[in-house]
Amino acid sequence: MSVLVDYRCTACGVRAEHWEPSPPPSTRSCASCGAEARRLFAAIGLSSGSPTDTRGAAAPAAAPREPARREPTLCQQYPQIPGLCHMTPSAQRRWVATYTRDTRSQERELERQETAAREKAPVMTDAIQHTHQP
Repeated sequence: MSVLVDYRCTACGVRAEHWEPSPPPSTRSCASCGAEARRLFAAIGLSSGSPTDTRGAAAPAAAPREPARREPTLCQQYPQIPGLCHMTPSAQRRWVATYTRDTRSQERELERQETAAREKAPVMTDAIQHTHQP
């Protein structure tokens, strides 16, 4: 079984993710500069804190992708639903509708996703993202 693991280079600071066998190694060679890259740890879906490296130092904060929102995200509105903060908005809407048993919303979201799939074949990044939504 393989797992997706984040690593950060101790020399150049590049952060990258790699599929590794389980259990994953704590270090690997940086693809950018060849120096040692250390594994980053995060409690997925359980913490809003920054991932930490193997020594416990906080990872640098990523640049915000979108301007600050006034309304709470679905991840904030439904903290009891696992994995929302790692899903794209479309996948979040579908998962919330499934979790809350809202069949009308499920059907609307499924129709939106099917329409989008006819225009462009979906890929994994259409459903899962590797950053927490604010």
